[in-house]
Amino acid sequence: MKKKKHIDPYKNVSSIYSHLMDFVDYKWWAKYIYSITVNHLTKSPSVLELGAGNCKLAGYLSKHYKDYIASDISLSMLSGSNNKITKVCCDMTEIPFNKKFDLIFSAFDSINYLTSKTKLKSLFNAVNTHLTDNGVFTFDAALINNSLKHQKTALTSGYYNGIEYYRTSKYYPFSGIHKNIFRINHSEKTIVETHKQKIFEFETYFEIAEKCNLYVADCFKAFTFQKAKPTSDRVQFIMKRIT
Repeated sequence: MKKKKHIDPYKNVSSIYSHLMDFVDYKWWAKYIYSITVNHLTKSPSVLELGAGNCKLAGYLSKHYKDYIASDISLSMLSGSNNKITKVCCDMTEIPFNKKFDLIFSAFDSINYLTSKTKLKSLFNAVNTHLTDNGVFTFDAALINNSLKHQKTALTSGYYNGIEYYRTSKYYPFSGIHKNIFRINHSEKTIVETHKQKIFEFETYFEIAEKCNLYVADCFKAFTFQKAKPTSDRVQFIMKRIT
């Protein structure tokens, strides 16, 4: 059987990622995730983060949750992190661990990188397999209004560590695909890296969760405790296994 080739979607953007995300308050974000999950969990839960990126969020959350594994499909992103956290490079739709977790979560709208319902279903099935009976699965997802707003600032640029970059953002309503196209100038060499995200309908998450033996225990407008709506920009799902 031919071995599947590993693709690193952030191979080049990893070099500028910290600059792209310098507006993010990781400490506050970690507190938010902790606050929406702590009451659902046992005293010393095991935690798996999917799409952990450069592990800056993990650096704060792992202070609350000691049994912590950070995973990401991009080896370049994980390799660029300095904190002493257990890190595993893997595809979130193919969770490779022979154990169950009390908390599985993903942040930074990583869920939107699954560009089909089939891939989303694969993730939910993998989560169901690796979640304890009373465990919690939480993630944030970008919705249509978020993509429409981002098109108002469709072109951005920056300079970091001697690297000049440009990012073009484009949403295609018919397909529901949102593209972020990066042009990164390394000395005299220009590299283009395209990131595709699927903007699913709000109801899609509920429908696929039910097919995978999961249910939505709560759903907030992201970063708040207000109930989410289909018109929200970004939403935070809290799911559990149907037992």
